Amino acid sequence: MVKRATSLTGPYQAYRRTERGGIDEELTRVGPGTPCGEYLRRFWQPVALSSELTDVPHALRILGEDLVLFRDGEGRLGLLERACPHRGTSLEYAKVELRGLRCCYHGWHFDVDGTILEVPGEPEGTPIPSRVCAGAYPAREYEGIVFAYMGPPEKKPEFPLYDLFVRPDKALKPAKVHSPCNWLQVRENEMDPIHITFLHTRLFGVQFVPAFAALPTLEWRETPVGMMYVTVRRWGEHLYLRSNDMILPNIARVAGVEDAEGETVFDRRGGTTNWVVPIDDRNCLTIGWDDVEKALPDPRRNALMDRAAREGRASMGPFDVGQTGDPTYEQRQRAPGDWDAWTSQGRVARHGWENLAMTDKGVAMYRKLLRRGIRAVKRDQDPPCLERGGAGPRATFSHNTVKRIPPASTAAADRELALAFGRLVTEKIFSGELRSRHPMDVPLDIGPPRHPQN
Repeated sequence: MVKRATSLTGPYQAYRRTERGGIDEELTRVGPGTPCGEYLRRFWQPVALSSELTDVPHALRILGEDLVLFRDGEGRLGLLERACPHRGTSLEYAKVELRGLRCCYHGWHFDVDGTILEVPGEPEGTPIPSRVCAGAYPAREYEGIVFAYMGPPEKKPEFPLYDLFVRPDKALKPAKVHSPCNWLQVRENEMDPIHITFLHTRLFGVQFVPAFAALPTLEWRETPVGMMYVTVRRWGEHLYLRSNDMILPNIARVAGVEDAEGETVFDRRGGTTNWVVPIDDRNCLTIGWDDVEKALPDPRRNALMDRAAREGRASMGPFDVGQTGDPTYEQRQRAPGDWDAWTSQGRVARHGWENLAMTDKGVAMYRKLLRRGIRAVKRDQDPPCLERGGAGPRATFSHNTVKRIPPASTAAADRELALAFGRLVTEKIFSGELRSRHPMDVPLDIGPPRHPQN
């Protein structure tokens, strides 16, 4: 249990706070042997961009472990523990060879799997190569990113593919960002869609599009790969449905930016896919891809990116405002972004300090799903949503949908209309109807609104 902070119920009572609130050890500790660390190690995790690999080893820290990544002269990837098993010299100073790499100190030569190929200073016939190995993890590349599997070798899953990776009409642009805080406070931001209205639109000016100023209806649902949110905003004559995926344990698929001024259905273009990977308990990487669309405009759609392409102007891409600490401190105080919101919670946020509200249901659900996975691993079971040899790319659900649906007669009835619209589209996605043909051909008739629900 997380120790709760002292509740204050009156004005000017800060002096009365005797307990500051505790850290959620189960969800935030990620080193070897920790519950969450062991859970995350059951999945392939991105660890670096391919562009970071040169002719010298690349030192990195992931999940609390100091490692070195390299590509040898045969083009093979190696991911080894940074300390040489001979005397502990860092292999970041090793020499990359045609095969594997060689420690700078005494020339011990390691293959990409950690086996010793040569110990040149030792007597001929030495038993060292047969009884010593460097620690190594499997690594592979996909679309400009290097991934590693750091869990039990006998439980290594297949590398997962999702439908959003393999759309033929787009390219993937790799990127990564460092945040000096625990991974969880960065990742759970994606299941907190209400912050878009305030942080990104109402409080500090419109950072993306004015439509995000509208308060949405909010629902969250479990999916076969994790969970999603379903938000619907009223914007003039249109209802704007936006859903983002959380693919367990730590992948987010963020839908592109839509202005709700033109119709589009189950529109999956212009988004971003990223992992938040712990460096250690107090630092993390956001690493993944932005979509680069190659077929604009779509003659069947009238989304923001289609109208921009027809008019010969740039369309707003995925969310990239406020994702780093690059602006000055004063600039970030005057126009803060997500990076400021999650890093300012502290290096490891104190969950015992929080007072969760109705709009935090998605955060609470995400934490619940993580605990489910962590506890499955503790029982030596595969965690939910782990890929074990599926028939093809796994389906995901993030999208933008905008339809012209005039407002109902009252605000309460219009809210019920928005909820019904979001549920209808979501069910058509789950049923496969919106995947089986062009989404613009699928009817989305919701009929008259029902009486408002509590």
